[in-house]
This record gives sequence, structure tokens and C-alpha cells, in this order.
Amino acid sequence: MQQKPAKFVGLAWSSLILGIVGLVGSPVIIFNNITAIAAGVGLVLGIIALFGSKKVVAGIGVVLCVAAVAVTVVVQQNAVEELDRITDEFDASLEDTSTSIESAPSLPDSTSVDDVTQPETNERNYIPMQLEDKAWVGPPGDARGSSGTSFAIDSIEVDPGCHAYGMPPESGHTLLLHVRVATGSDQLAAMDAAGVVNPFSFVEIGADGVSHPADIGSCTDFEDELSSNFGVNQKYSGTIEIVVPEASGTLALDPGAMANGPSGWEWTY
Repeated sequence: MQQKPAKFVGLAWSSLILGIVGLVGSPVIIFNNITAIAAGVGLVLGIIALFGSKKVVAGIGVVLCVAAVAVTVVVQQNAVEELDRITDEFDASLEDTSTSIESAPSLPDSTSVDDVTQPETNERNYIPMQLEDKAWVGPPGDARGSSGTSFAIDSIEVDPGCHAYGMPPESGHTLLLHVRVATGSDQLAAMDAAGVVNPFSFVEIGADGVSHPADIGSCTDFEDELSSNFGVNQKYSGTIEIVVPEASGTLALDPGAMANGPSGWEWTY
């Protein structure tokens, strides 16, 4: 008896791969727009492939694509609601500031921002840090005050085991950073911290002194990821997964926007 030829095998596997990519990228704001499109394409391919010979693979691909799109919608909706809340709080804080600015005490004539003790930096203009040390984000002149936002990297795991649906890097090494963030009363400092403490700001400095921007990893469980939105007077903890060329060395957090001051922070791992 002649065996029937395989049909739509490539479409089934494409749907599965796009579903995995879409699900992994769905929690990441902005990036999930691209992965949602990939998941949508995968959903179409998977539906077509259901009429072929790889129905199980196609079915899994369809389920993953649907889940990726659903998670993306929920994440983006939450982000919009959080942005609306931040905007409302910021508007309210401006109104409060305008009513109290006349009664605010002024600094003595001999005091200036330059008089505030600044942390020492190394030859790369980074602040050397130890694990669990607190780093501070604004506001200027009150970098270590109660209104600012602090963060700390408590530990760094090198090449941790991947999640069941995780994807190990094709090259390089996975670093899983365990991070804590504590915000103060300054809303702008909390918003700035969200733009600083994220995978896009990390750089690895190799043994040869060459800097390599870190890539985003997709090996570990995304449910443990650090939040990408910070409100005032709150505490957060979670993980940041990045991929770097070397398994040990120097890791820098370089936001690229700290003018007239340190370029960022640096840890040895």
C-alpha cells in the first residue's frame, strides 16, 4: 500500500516556532508588538496545517499562538492603565507643587548640587558596586533621599537551567539577575528607573576591555521577570535575563542618559 505524502509539514512547524516566539515575547512591552504579529502569522499557518499530516504539531502551534496574542493584549492593556494612573498622579503632584512652592525653604547660599557627596567612579566613569549594594536613580541633588528610587542586584546566576518552554541562546551565556527595586515619593524618579533597570541597558566588559551590549534572553520562566512599570512608594523584586559573550567578567548598567555625572554602575561576576 502506497504511503500518503506528507502535507503542510513546514507550515505546522512554522506555526509551532512562531507560537513559542510570540509567547516568550508577549510580556515585553513594545517588543511584544512584533511577537504578536509573528503569533498572528503562526495562527494562520497552524490553521492551514491542521488539514495536513502534522495535526498534533499544528494544534500545539495554534494554541501557543492564541495564548501569545491573548497575553500580549492583557499586558498592553495593563500598561495603558498604569500609564493613565501615572499621568493622573503626575498632574495631581504638579497641582500640589504649585500651591506649596512659595512656602518651601530655600537652600543656604553656600549649598549647591556640587556640594552633595558623589560616589567615586572608576576609569570608565562607572560606580563600582557589590552584589546587594543599593544604587540610586534621581532626583538630581537628592540622589540618596527618600524621594528617589533605589535598586540592587542581589545575585547573578550564570547559565541557569531553562524553563520547559525556554530557548537557550545559540551562543554566549545566560545571566539571570535577581533584582530589587524600591521607589520613593518622586514619580519622575520611578518612571526614570523603569527606563534604566531593564535588559536593554546592560553591557558586558570583556577581559580585553571591549564592551558588548547584552542581548535579551528567553531561557527562564518569564513569569518571574521584574516589572517594567514602577509606581511611587512601592517595592518590587524579580529577574532580568540577558545573554552575554563571557561566563564571567564585568557587567555594567549603562542607561546612557546620566549627563554631568557617572555613566552608570558596574558589577564583577
